[in-house]
Amino acid sequence: MSAVGQPIPRLEGRLKVTGGAQYTADVPLTGALHGAIVHSPIANGRTISIDTAAAERAPGVLAVFTYRNMPRIKPIQKPWVHLHPYGQSYLVLQDDQIHYAGQPVALVVADRLDQAAYAGTLITIQYEVKPPVVFNTETARGAFDPPQFLWPVNSSVGNPAKGLTDGAVRIERVYTTADRHHNQMEPHATMSTWDASGHLTIFEACQGVFALRDFVSIALEIPPEKVTVISRYVGGGFGGKAYVWPHTLLAIVAARVIRRPVRIQLTRAQMYSMVGHQPATIQTITLAADKTGKLTDIRHDSISPTSVFDDYIEYAANASRSLWGASGGISTGHKILHTNRNTPTVMRAPHEALGHVATEIAMDELAYAVGVDPVALRLLNDTLVDPYTGRPFSTRAMRRCLTEGAQRFGWNARDPVPRSMRDGRYLIGQGVAGAIYTHWRWPSKARVVLRSDGSALVESGMQEIGCGTYTVMRQVAADALGLRADKVDVHLGDTRLPASHSAIGSTTMSNAGAGVLLAANAVRDKAIALALTGHDAPFGGATANDVLTVNGGLALGHQTITYSDLLARNRLKVLIGDGNYDPVEEAKGPTAIFSFSALFAEVHVDEELGLVRLSRFLGAYDAGRIINPRTARSQAIGGIIWGVGQALLEQSETDPAMGRFLHRNYSGYLVPTNADIPELEVIFAGEFDPEASPLGTKGMGELTAVAVAPAIVNAVYHATGKRIRDLPVTVEKLL
Repeated sequence: MSAVGQPIPRLEGRLKVTGGAQYTADVPLTGALHGAIVHSPIANGRTISIDTAAAERAPGVLAVFTYRNMPRIKPIQKPWVHLHPYGQSYLVLQDDQIHYAGQPVALVVADRLDQAAYAGTLITIQYEVKPPVVFNTETARGAFDPPQFLWPVNSSVGNPAKGLTDGAVRIERVYTTADRHHNQMEPHATMSTWDASGHLTIFEACQGVFALRDFVSIALEIPPEKVTVISRYVGGGFGGKAYVWPHTLLAIVAARVIRRPVRIQLTRAQMYSMVGHQPATIQTITLAADKTGKLTDIRHDSISPTSVFDDYIEYAANASRSLWGASGGISTGHKILHTNRNTPTVMRAPHEALGHVATEIAMDELAYAVGVDPVALRLLNDTLVDPYTGRPFSTRAMRRCLTEGAQRFGWNARDPVPRSMRDGRYLIGQGVAGAIYTHWRWPSKARVVLRSDGSALVESGMQEIGCGTYTVMRQVAADALGLRADKVDVHLGDTRLPASHSAIGSTTMSNAGAGVLLAANAVRDKAIALALTGHDAPFGGATANDVLTVNGGLALGHQTITYSDLLARNRLKVLIGDGNYDPVEEAKGPTAIFSFSALFAEVHVDEELGLVRLSRFLGAYDAGRIINPRTARSQAIGGIIWGVGQALLEQSETDPAMGRFLHRNYSGYLVPTNADIPELEVIFAGEFDPEASPLGTKGMGELTAVAVAPAIVNAVYHATGKRIRDLPVTVEKLL
């Protein structure tokens, strides 16, 4: 039986649920010290004086670092790139300036964590305070066009002005989304140690060991081969752990100075100001259509805040370039505003999940304006050619996602009139949204070792961030070699292994998995060569194409030989195959590659209290070939829950006077719990996509969080007749 396509349980599942999986903060290191960071309470200004004398005398304290004595770190050159991924360009403890609330102003290192934290309270700091710049509709008027760092900032195809004029129906609306934080289950943590030769080893909760290694090499001006990064398990990344944040550099430099290992683990509150966040957006969208609902023009503009020292762009309007066709044209634009906050960063799902809020709620408004069913409207505007690039889509199962999803959900039984469906005191609403997600193609290497006992080992520096990577890579190798999945071991998350890209952009299966496939094929070919021409060759005289991999070995017709016997005949302990997947960039390929989905939501709204409860949800996904339905469904469920938070609960509010996030814990920042989530239904509607990957897969992890929120918001409108354009949908907005 083929391992690929089977719902195999997670390889590391038992370790995780029994506490056997060793996360970064669990790593025991003899003589490790603990670091505690002291933060600025102000958002804008500078430090006038810092008195650390009492902290330095406190029990267990070995060092107190401020900008006055912290060694200088080489500034990282802009522009930002994936391979040198600083979370923010501003390096802390290098000068007396304060740019955001929560900025580190001191680091205390002590024998124990409680000693370091207590000593931090003894530091006396005086500040010169300036009014902070915050993000709101008034300050957003000062937003400007930033320099490009991913895609072009602005775009225009066709003749949008004519398309707008040609439209018989026009929808022009403003939609806003809130600041949000990642809130991973595992807090950010780092532990650094230097040996006598000057070799640095970093244990880090991160999404890319090689990216971190290369970044540190630049910042500290040491050769990459003198840095080892290890991160075997990550308890949730969601984008925030893909980048290097101040605490990591502080731990590295402190360990170098003190000459002992230093561990820093952030508290939940510290994660609200230290490791990025998803910025709020103010989006203006215009849709023009003929009387049937056929789009003639799409105009989508977005404004988002960033820090005073970086030009991070939340490309919210980007998805509107390719989601639906418009006969006249499509134009998009992005502006940013420098504010006193730490630099925003990617968060599941960056760019698309925010932009779809505007696009897909506006599409629902257009459906009501022209009197067309919301599913039918999307089918009418489906396109097989990417409007932005003019290239055909490699595969696009949007139509199948919409039609099969609608049938399974029972969409045809829906009464289209708002406030027409009821169950006792509850108003019932049903909503739909479509989604598109970018497919990235990046290089990745892997090694597969075939061992004398007939088992195999997969080695690659890719990351396991909770998605089931250990399991699916085992399946890929097992399939190529004709082994049972349990005969394949997997080692990941270490820069001593073959280099791989970071676990970002929903790329691991398609790219890192392709590296594993190529490595497994390489070692398989070596085994076949031995069977054809090696010592006492069992298949001598045959051709390689006639040999199959089956049942832990090779077969030629009715003749078989196990890998164990084959290696023994040739006096080999191992056979090694290397894979190097080096694809053409997606933008330079012949087709446009994206993942797609259609989402269907049902809500019950308490008419008197304004409480919204999700009662049903169905997601239909085109993510290409599915390697493991169990882990893929898990990704879908997680993405839907993520979208529920975006739609109904999550918001990081800012104090307009102090310029700092108000709620820095789970009591003030609400996330969905089990009680908020009903049974979720998942459909896989895609097909093998050879352009996307040799495995036929497309990105899925982040796709599943896209357009969940607008589907729910559209259901709320159908239930209540009240259109909410400011997320999240809260009680006070409905009452």
